[in-house]
Order: sequence, then structure tokens, then C-alpha cells
Amino acid sequence: MSNKLRKKREAMETSVKYKKKKIEQPVASAVTIFLVDDDVSYLYPLGFYLQRNTIHNIYCYSSGEECLKNMHQTPDLIILDYNLNPEKPNTLNGLDVLKEVKRKMPKTKVVMLSGRDTFQGVSDSLRLGAYSYVIKDLEALTSLKKLIDKICNEINQGK
Repeated sequence: MSNKLRKKREAMETSVKYKKKKIEQPVASAVTIFLVDDDVSYLYPLGFYLQRNTIHNIYCYSSGEECLKNMHQTPDLIILDYNLNPEKPNTLNGLDVLKEVKRKMPKTKVVMLSGRDTFQGVSDSLRLGAYSYVIKDLEALTSLKKLIDKICNEINQGK
């Protein structure tokens, strides 16, 4: 057998081994996560980061209406912007979406995100059923990743 054919065969065998390993990985622990933020410059990088660094199913929505319209995908966790669409009249804000999610799917965990650290925002969110409240600062990505891991472990233990 020539060197060229041998290398091609080895590459194919390696590819098959890799594919088998990927398929055999457990996906039972994967959860469905919705990211909801009207600031797409924050939303999509966060979604990309989580998609690359977790095994979870990540869906990004830029409005509360989109999120609620897709609730049939039964999210286990929703990361929701507190200040959703503040300048657009007749649109749902973060608290409106939180209320509706908790009414429709009370077991879904919701983490509120905000660029502002206000007592009123935190207390309103927690009173309405939010699991936690994360401030969008330099540590937000690390805090959010740890929080997601914790919540996903809780969800998987409950299954």
C-alpha cells in the first residue's frame, strides 16, 4: 500500500473514532436555555460564549414577545434582561416577561440581568420569582457561567 493511501486510511479511521466519541458523549444533562436581551451587542456574544463552552441548547431572543412565542421549546432556564426595551412603547419589559413565564411555567428558572444595580430592581425580580439577579459588569460572564452550572446541576438532579 502506498504512503498516500495509508495516510488517507489513517485519517479516515481517526475521523470515525472521533465521531464515535462525540456520539457517545452523554447529552442527558443538557438543558434548554433562553437568552433574552434587546442589546444584541451583548446577547449574541453571550450566546456564542455559552454555546462554545457548555453542552446546553442555547436560544437567543431580542424581545420578550419572541421569548414567550417560543415557550413551546420548554426552556429549563431563562436569562432575562431586566431593562428589556425601555424606549419602545407597548412592548414587554423584563418584569412583564418574568411574570408571564412564572405563570405559564412555574418550574422554569429565571435569572435577571441588568446593567444597573438597584435595590428596587433586585427586590422586584426576586419577589416575582426570579432565581437570581446578575449585574452586567466585568465579572458578569464568570458569575453567569458559575450560576448556569449550579442551576443545571439542580435541574438534572430533579429529573
